[in-house]
Amino acid sequence: METPSSRYASRCAVCGKPARVFLGSTSYCQDCYNRLADYLAGVQSPSNDSYQILALDPAGHTVEFSLERYSFGARSVWTAVEQVPADDPRREWGYVGRSVSIAVDASKVSQDEAYDALMVKVQHMVGHASMRTAPLSLGEAEATTAQRPGRALHANETGVARVEVDEDGGKSVVVDGQRFTPEQFVDLLSCWDGFDVYWQVRGVADEPPAWL
Repeated sequence: METPSSRYASRCAVCGKPARVFLGSTSYCQDCYNRLADYLAGVQSPSNDSYQILALDPAGHTVEFSLERYSFGARSVWTAVEQVPADDPRREWGYVGRSVSIAVDASKVSQDEAYDALMVKVQHMVGHASMRTAPLSLGEAEATTAQRPGRALHANETGVARVEVDEDGGKSVVVDGQRFTPEQFVDLLSCWDGFDVYWQVRGVADEPPAWL
């Protein structure tokens, strides 16, 4: 009997690489699946589905993203996922990395154009900080839970947050790749006490807002 672990340990029926897509009893790696879906839809495949994207954050640090594409016939979804090494100390305080996606009609937009568009979106998202840090002032450690060792965190005037619910129903908010509890997120906004907050919900593949 096939188990989940044995299924995901199977190999691509075309090239023998580890399989990631399973259509009935046939397994495919990502590249072979994409080429098959492109062929059936009459879409030109890019030469490579796996790229790296480098972007600069507001502090001038280089941020690395791994890019993946999934073809759904005429529609393709491109996703860039920030690479966070296992030994990165930021993981200790809930750094999960950022994810940026676009969805395109491959019959109207070339794969190269889609890749270029995703690069621009990644730079927009990474280049805009949604929060800032400041040294903890006297007594502030008790006043706010949105902090890192010796530093308090405060929301900027404009920002992006992603709401996540885990399999156990736990709720969190991810800002600049950092995970916060609902209470911590409210503390993050407490620097704007007395101000109104406006929000707009967007999908991960939507275009960034005009102010970003």
